[in-house]
Amino acid sequence: MNTIFQYELDQIAKRWAVYPMALVIVILGVFCGNKFNMTVGEGIYLNSPYTIGFMMGMLSLSIIFFAILYANQLLFKEWDTKFDLVIFSLPFSKMTYLEGKFLFFYLKTFLSFVLLIMGFVIGQNLRSGDEIQVGLNLWHYLYPLLVFGLLNSLFVCSFLFFTAFTTQRKLLVVTGGLLLYVFYMVLLVFSNSPFMSGSMPQSLEAQQISAILDPFGLSAYFFEARSFSVSQKNESIVPLKNMLLFNRGIILFISGLLLWSSYSFFSFSRKQSNKAKKSTKIRIVNSNLSLNSIPSPELNFGSIMDFKSALSFTKLDLIYLFKSVIIVAVTLLLIFFIGMEMYTAIDKGVRLPEKYATSGLLATAISTNFHLLGLLILAYFVNDLYWRSHASNFNLIEKSIYFSKNKLKGHFISATILVCFFTMVLIIEGLIFQLSYGYFSFDWKAYLGVFIFNAFPLILFSAFLLLINDTINNRYISLGISTVSVFALASPLSNYIFSYPLFHVFSGYNGIYSDFNGYGIYLLAFSQRLIFGFGLMALLWFVNDLVKTKVFSTRKSWIVLGVVILGLANGLLFMKGFSSKNEEQSISEVVQYEKAYRKYEDIPQPIITDLTTGIHLYPSKNAYEINGSYVLRNNTNEPIHKVLINFHPDLNIESALFKSNSDKLQIEEHVTEISLNQPLQPNEEASLTFNLSYKWFAVNGHQSYNAIIKNGSFMRISNYYPRLGYQNDREIDDEEKRAEFNLGKASQLKALESPEIVKNDFINLEMTISTEKSQTALGTGDLIEQWSENSRNYFTYGAEKIPFRFALASAEYEHKSIQHKNITIHIFYSKKHFENVEHLIENVKTTLDYCIENFGSYPFKTVNFVEISAFTSGFAATAYPSTVFMTEDMIFHSNLDGDDEQDVINELAGHELSHLWWGNSQINPDYREGATMLTETLAMYTEMMIYKKMHGREKMKERLEIHRQIYDNEKGLYDNQPLYKVKPGYTHIAYSKGAIAMVKLSELIGEDKVNEALRSFLNNNKYPKKPTSLDLLGELYKVVPNDSIISEIDKLFKVI
Repeated sequence: MNTIFQYELDQIAKRWAVYPMALVIVILGVFCGNKFNMTVGEGIYLNSPYTIGFMMGMLSLSIIFFAILYANQLLFKEWDTKFDLVIFSLPFSKMTYLEGKFLFFYLKTFLSFVLLIMGFVIGQNLRSGDEIQVGLNLWHYLYPLLVFGLLNSLFVCSFLFFTAFTTQRKLLVVTGGLLLYVFYMVLLVFSNSPFMSGSMPQSLEAQQISAILDPFGLSAYFFEARSFSVSQKNESIVPLKNMLLFNRGIILFISGLLLWSSYSFFSFSRKQSNKAKKSTKIRIVNSNLSLNSIPSPELNFGSIMDFKSALSFTKLDLIYLFKSVIIVAVTLLLIFFIGMEMYTAIDKGVRLPEKYATSGLLATAISTNFHLLGLLILAYFVNDLYWRSHASNFNLIEKSIYFSKNKLKGHFISATILVCFFTMVLIIEGLIFQLSYGYFSFDWKAYLGVFIFNAFPLILFSAFLLLINDTINNRYISLGISTVSVFALASPLSNYIFSYPLFHVFSGYNGIYSDFNGYGIYLLAFSQRLIFGFGLMALLWFVNDLVKTKVFSTRKSWIVLGVVILGLANGLLFMKGFSSKNEEQSISEVVQYEKAYRKYEDIPQPIITDLTTGIHLYPSKNAYEINGSYVLRNNTNEPIHKVLINFHPDLNIESALFKSNSDKLQIEEHVTEISLNQPLQPNEEASLTFNLSYKWFAVNGHQSYNAIIKNGSFMRISNYYPRLGYQNDREIDDEEKRAEFNLGKASQLKALESPEIVKNDFINLEMTISTEKSQTALGTGDLIEQWSENSRNYFTYGAEKIPFRFALASAEYEHKSIQHKNITIHIFYSKKHFENVEHLIENVKTTLDYCIENFGSYPFKTVNFVEISAFTSGFAATAYPSTVFMTEDMIFHSNLDGDDEQDVINELAGHELSHLWWGNSQINPDYREGATMLTETLAMYTEMMIYKKMHGREKMKERLEIHRQIYDNEKGLYDNQPLYKVKPGYTHIAYSKGAIAMVKLSELIGEDKVNEALRSFLNNNKYPKKPTSLDLLGELYKVVPNDSIISEIDKLFKVI
C-alpha cells in the first residue's frame, strides 16, 4: 500500500473529531431525505428512481464544500506545519507522494458523500404519504451514487488537487471550488431542469450543449430522460447511455488530464517570489547621546488607542487581501456569476420577451443571488484572516502586546470593508448593464436595498464567524462549523431549524422590487430584524470578551445594554402581528371541517343572486374593510332547513347577520351552521349582511392574490367573501392521511360523461370602492359613478349576470382611453411604464374586431387594461368581466424592441380579452373533466389566430413551435390525458397542446369553419347552461363534410 496513503489513514483513525463529524453528516443526510420535497412532476414519487437520481445529483454539489474543506487541510499540511523540509527529504518519489495524497483526499471526500447519502436513504425511507411509493430498492440509490457521487467526487478532487499544487494558495482553491458551483448553476439554466427552466423552455441545441458541458452530469441526466413517461420515471433508472454516458466519459477524461497536469507541475519546493529583494544600505552616524535627554514615552491605553490598534490590524488585513491575486479572482467570479444572472433576468429566453434593464430588476438579481455566495466567500476569508498569523507562528508575538485584544475588532472592520467592496462592485456592474442596454433611468432606492438585504446581513454574519473562529481552537474545525453555519443559519434550511422568523437575522431577501411600491414595508421590517441581530451580536461579543479577558467593564456593559435594548425594541416591532403556522393544527382544522360538514354536499343550499358591497382600501396601512349584502334565493324544488356559511379564515368578522323570514342570527364564527326555524321555501329569498376587515404584516409575508400595498394593490377579492355550503377545496388530498383520520375518499372531479346541468348561479354585482386620494381604484364591471369625499376617492362598478368572480386594483395611475366601435378602451398604467401603451391599444382593437366579427358581440360598454404591481405573481394577466389585470413586469415594461421575434402584448391581449367570450362572463363550465378546454384552449386558439393576423402565418408557426416544445418538455412530468378530458392544473395540455390541436384543426377544416362552430357553440351554451367539451366537439362535427374528418378531429382531441 502507498506509504503516504497508509500514514494518512493511520492519522485520521486516531482523531476523535472525525467520528462526531461523520455522525453530523449522516444526520444532515437524514434531514435532507426526510424534509426535501423536490417534486419533479404530478404523479412522480419522491422515491422514484428518476427523483432519487435527480436529488442525489443535486446533493452531489455538497462534494464541492467537502472537498474545499479537506483540500485546505490535507494538501497544504506539510507547508502549514513547516514539516515540508523534513518530509520531502525522505526517499519517496513525486508519484508516491501525489498518489498517496490524492487517493486519501478522494477517499475522504467520497466517503463523506456516502455518509450523506446513507442518511438521505434513511431519512427518505422514514417518510410516508402519497408522494412515497412502497418498497426499498437499494439499486435505485447505488446507481446514482456511482454515476454522480463517484465521478463528481473524482472531478472535483482532481480539479482542486490541480489548483492547490499549481497555485499553492488556499484561497485560490476556495475560489476554484466556488467557480465550479457558479459554472454549474449557470449551465443548469440551460439544461431544462424541472425547477430552473420553469416557463422558459430552452432550445434543443442549448440543452445538448449544456448536457455536454455540465461537470456534474445533471443536464445530461435531464436530457436523457426528457422522453420518459411518468410510469417510466417511477419504475426505471435513467440508463447510462448516449448523452449521459458521453458526459460522464468527458468528465472522466478531464479528471485524468487534471491529475496528469498536477503531476507535471508539482514541485517539492514552493515557488519563490520573482520580486527582487531591495537592498538596504545602513548609514552609520556617529553621535553622542545623553541618556538623560531621551524623553519617556507617554502611555495611552484609552479608547482612541484601542480604535487605532484595531485599525492597524485592519490595515494589515487589507494589504494582505488587496495585494493578492485572490481578491481579483473572487471579484471576477462574482462579476461573472451575478452578470449571468442579470442577463438571464433581462433576456427571458425563447418564451418571454426581453425586459428593460431597470434598477429594480438588477438590484433584485444581486440580492437574490449574491447572498449565499457571499456567505460562503466570507466563511473562508474570515477563517483565513483570523488564522493567518497562526500559520507563521506570529500569533505568539501578537498575544504578547496589550492591544492584541483588538485583533477581533480589526478583523471585523476588514470583513465589513470587504463586503462593502463586493457590494459596490456588483452595484457598478448593475449600472453598467443599465447603460449597455440603453436604460438611463436610475433608481437609487432599489440599489439601497442591496446594502440592506445583502451587505448588512453579511456584515452581521462576519461578526458571528469571528466568534466561531475565536472560540474554537482549531482552524479546520472552525472552518467546517462556519460552512455548516452558512447553510444552517442563513440559507433556506434555517426555516426548518428556527421556525421563529426573528432569529433569521442572517437571511437575505428573495422578494421583488416594484416600480409602483419599491420594496414596500419589507425594507423597514428587514431593517428592524437587522437591528435586533446587531444587538444579539453585541451581547455575544461582550460575553466572549468577558470570558477571554476576565475583566468586567461597567462603561462597556452600559453601551452593550443600550444596544441590546434597542435590538429588543426593534425585534418586538418586527414581530408585531406575527401569526405562527402550525401544520398539525391546520390539518386538524380541515379534518374537523370535513367530518362535520361534508354532509352538506347533499343538502340543498341557497345561491347568491345579488351582491351589493363596499370595499374601503387603506393602502398606506396595508389594510382594507369590506361591507356587503347578499340576496340569497332557494332555487331548488324543496325547502331548505339548514344553511352552512363559510367566512375566509384570514379576514376578521366585525359583524355578520343572517336574515330569513322570522329568523335573525348574528354570526361570529368563521364556519357557522344555521338551523332555520322556518324553512326557506323554493324561490324564497334571505339575506346575509357582513362587515369584514383585513391587515397584513411583513413578518407573515403578503398573499400574492390579496396584496393590499402602498401603491399597486391587487386583490382577487371574491376569494375572500363568504361562501355557502360545503367547500371541498379544503379537503386533504393525501390518501394516507385521509385513511389515518378515517375520512374516506376525497371529493372527486366530475367525470366528463356525467349529466349536464343548468344552474342559475350568476350574480348581479354592484361594488363601491374607496381608496386614498392620490389613487384610482379599478373594479369589475362597467364604471357607474365616481366622486371624492373626505380626502378619499370613490368608484362604483356594476355588472349583471356574471360568475361569482371579481377583483380590484388601486394605484397612482396614468390614464389613456379611446373609443372603438362604441366600446371605450381604458389603459391604466404607471407613469414609468408608458412604452407599450399605444401598442397595447392597437392589439385590443384588433382582438375586439376579431372576436366580435367571429364569435359575437362584446358584453360590456368598456374594456379596462390595468397594470398591477409585481407584488402580485402567479400570472402574467388575468381577465374579469370588462377588466384585464396585467402585472408590471410582463406586459407594460417588456422591451418589445429588444426582440423582434416576440410580441407578448399581442399574445396576452388576445388571450385574456378573448376570455370575455370564453369562460369569463358568457359561458361558465362546471368543475369537471375537460372544462379548461372550453376556456384556456379556446383562448389559446384566439391568441394564435390574432397573432397570425398581425404577424403572418410563419411567425405564428414559430410561436406554436415553442408551445410544442413546452408540451414535449412537460408531458413526461404528468400522466397523459386526452385534451377533451384535461383536468385542472394540466396547463401544458390545456394551453400548449390545445393551441397545437386548434391550429391543426383550422388547417384541417379552415379557420372560417372553426369560427362558425365556435360561434354556434357560444350561442347554444350561454348561461345558465353548464357546457362540456362534448358540446364543443358536437358543434365541430356539424361543420365538417364527412366522417373521415370527424375521425381526424377525434385524433386531435381524444387521442393522447
